[in-house]
Amino acid sequence: MSNFGHDGPERFLGLGINGKNSELHAAMGLCVLPKVSDLARRRQEISKHYDQLLDGLGLVRPLIAKDVLYNYAYYPVIFPNEEKMLTVIHALNAQQIFPRRYFYPPLSELNYVEKQEGKVAQSISPRILCLPLAHDLSSSSVVQIVAIIKENL
Repeated sequence: MSNFGHDGPERFLGLGINGKNSELHAAMGLCVLPKVSDLARRRQEISKHYDQLLDGLGLVRPLIAKDVLYNYAYYPVIFPNEEKMLTVIHALNAQQIFPRRYFYPPLSELNYVEKQEGKVAQSISPRILCLPLAHDLSSSSVVQIVAIIKENL
């Protein structure tokens, strides 16, 4: 239950928490805190590299409002359909690259949330994929990831 109620990468048991930090984790966080701006800046550079390489492929990126200070925690892309997205996941996994479906399933489909219609979430959730994004992700890895995506669209 300490992992948001997950039961595997795409299933939920029920309501959970994200209570994974210990005192050691907190101490490490304090050590990293002065570097957060540099880490975010590096993730922004990687995101821009993805943007350039993915341009023209028909993938959609969620818009970030200009007044938002974005932290570049994720690099989500929306595919035209779930079939294409799943094909890309399998191709990436075959190369030991593991993107995540962070926004799947939509909240409206969880068994412990009151059922409400969410047309946008229900449309996007099966088609959105977060590509690998870390401050130490190399440029060559980004090129490789995008090449695999291009081959499988």
